[in-house]
Amino acid sequence: MKPNPQSSAGQAKRSRAQRYETPPSATARALRPVGYLLIGLVWTIIGAVTLSLPALLTVGLASNDSFTTKDFVQNGDIFVLILAGLFAVVVLVPLLGYAFIALPLASVPLAVLAFTYLVRSLRPSYASERLSATGWTREAIGPITVYPTAMSLLPLRVTPWTRFWTQLMFLGWIPGKDLLLAAIPYGLVSFLVPGWLLWPVSPAAAVVWSIVSLALVVATVVLVVRAARVRFNGARRGVPVAAGS
Repeated sequence: MKPNPQSSAGQAKRSRAQRYETPPSATARALRPVGYLLIGLVWTIIGAVTLSLPALLTVGLASNDSFTTKDFVQNGDIFVLILAGLFAVVVLVPLLGYAFIALPLASVPLAVLAFTYLVRSLRPSYASERLSATGWTREAIGPITVYPTAMSLLPLRVTPWTRFWTQLMFLGWIPGKDLLLAAIPYGLVSFLVPGWLLWPVSPAAAVVWSIVSLALVVATVVLVVRAARVRFNGARRGVPVAAGS
């Protein structure tokens, strides 16, 4: 249902459209490369941190030179080990797996988009265009407020490149059971790798466990791609926005 053009909703929609269709000022054109560079650097740092999270368990355990998972298993109470294993499989694997997948998806694409707009801001062919915009949705993860969550760095000129990274970003910011399912193999491998690395296993067993770990990572990638295709199949080419820059 379209709002009445004379209503407040209609006027707001029209003013937003006029805003991002209006060419940026000379000052905005001069400053936006710096702005996109800073934003890109910030999201690059955040993305690097989120990508390194799965390694924290291995690094933390390896910091103790005398620790081995073999001694931990063989010297531990069998009842406690069973309970800990069940808790890890049922709770930690899906939750941590989801975090290890969703956080990079929510940050790395924003870094890529910011640097894409940085390059565009330096090209004369984009001088008369606003490059990105902010939209709002109640489906995205964010603080508990009465207002929708802002989704920034949405492309105004949508190309296959920007559409790809925007959809990946939506996968990270908008939760769904499809991504939770895709994250389970990754959550499992995040526990499995430190388990066999710190056992330590024989060279032959290390090869086997490496193949198993790699297969779980590949399974995660396949499931993430499938989730993206299902979620965005038939999606509109345009990206709804609210305020351009």
